[in-house]
Amino acid sequence: MRCAVIGSTGYLGTRLVPRLLARGDDVAVLVRSPDKLALTRWAAEVDVVPGALEDRAAVARLVADADVVVHLAHALDRPDFPERDRTAAHVVADAATGAGVGRIVYLGGLRPSLGSVSRHLASRAEVADVFLASPVPTAALEAGIVVGSGSASFEMIRYLAERVPVLPAIPWLAHRTQPIAVDDVLHLLAAATLLPPEVDRRLDVGGPDVLTYLDLVQRYARLAGLPQRVAVPVPLPVPPGGPTVAAMAMELLSPLPRRLVEPLIESLRHELVCDPDSLADARRLLGDPPGGPTTYGAAVRAALGYRRDGVEPTDRDPAPGDSPADRPAALALPSDPVGSGGATWRWSTTARGPATPQAVWAAVQRIGGDTGWYAPPGVFAALGWADQLLGGVGGYRGRPHGRDLVVGDVVDGWRVSALASGQWLRLRADLKVPGRLWLTFTVLPDDGSGSALRLDVAFAPSGLAGVAYGAGLRVGAPLVFGPMARGALRAAAR
Repeated sequence: MRCAVIGSTGYLGTRLVPRLLARGDDVAVLVRSPDKLALTRWAAEVDVVPGALEDRAAVARLVADADVVVHLAHALDRPDFPERDRTAAHVVADAATGAGVGRIVYLGGLRPSLGSVSRHLASRAEVADVFLASPVPTAALEAGIVVGSGSASFEMIRYLAERVPVLPAIPWLAHRTQPIAVDDVLHLLAAATLLPPEVDRRLDVGGPDVLTYLDLVQRYARLAGLPQRVAVPVPLPVPPGGPTVAAMAMELLSPLPRRLVEPLIESLRHELVCDPDSLADARRLLGDPPGGPTTYGAAVRAALGYRRDGVEPTDRDPAPGDSPADRPAALALPSDPVGSGGATWRWSTTARGPATPQAVWAAVQRIGGDTGWYAPPGVFAALGWADQLLGGVGGYRGRPHGRDLVVGDVVDGWRVSALASGQWLRLRADLKVPGRLWLTFTVLPDDGSGSALRLDVAFAPSGLAGVAYGAGLRVGAPLVFGPMARGALRAAAR
């Protein structure tokens, strides 16, 4: 089957295309920004049609010979998004009709049952109706909040839980919604491309939990190990410009731009719950994902980097050599917006010296324990004492001797989380830090004249304490980790 995907470099598109390819489909994509396409691992496996959605000729080239068109593009980054999305829908519908495409698959938003509809949800419904009015059989899947790193709605929940300890108890916090895990959405989208031609309708899709927006924030906080957020009553009604003010506040508290979050915040005034009959039809026609529909708690844990068995968190920050193909859909990808997966802070330094790469790798392998950390005297000892005062493991637990390090080994207050022998070593802090902290040592040949050692520091903060800790790292990293890299190279040259 040949699938034409519109919005392939967006949040869901980057995750859906590899699934279609793995299924054996031929995939064509419409790309406005080649730079963003280059961030994907599948760019060489698809047919690329350059152009914008407004370009009828480009869209016609995209859908020529396509069996299915999957439409995932939305234009929330501009204030005229309803007009742009409407125009794009007509262009796609006309091109699909002219090319004899067998099906359109579209993902929109749930429709409120009462009251006036926000511009964002009204636009989603309008696009679905354009496709349903066309001669091409259409499966218009309509969903609420998609739970996964990179989803703008979920990132709003993340930053509210992480950075706002006291929430104003405005009415929309008590409104209900029915979130759905990103893996479940991808399963349903892929299944919708295989529907028979007689299916031409809207289908509500959602997870098994119906929760208030306050529940979403509180449960995220609990699963992330944060204190429960407090909702304080507001004595005055929310003013008409409330979504704008809230979007400005969110822009200050997170990397999310105001132009993106304001339409989403405006939609929170609605209760967005699946129609039970439509949801049942979706499950009957599309089938449940493996293991059944994902609960909100399981979806959040996946977005936080926990394994499916829920026992331990995996590393969210990619290691050298990691392929996006190996990243679960719930985790952030390089093509996702800045701040997706949490505002991870990074710092890097590279030191060069005459030692061979083998000697540098041996020095990296000896780090910790009796060897020490190649850092300024007393720094790691002080960190260990502070950690013990906080009830942590402390800075000195020793390390294995007589063999190379392997994944899972303890190295003082750290643990080996990943490595490639002779190339790079990643350590994750077991210390009582408000977030997750990694050190990655990468050995690089230096043009035949010696070696280079790159040391990368990454910190994913948790809560306001994590934000403060990250600010301290910004000051301390050059003073601690720069000398550490140079010290390791001196040790390798001895």
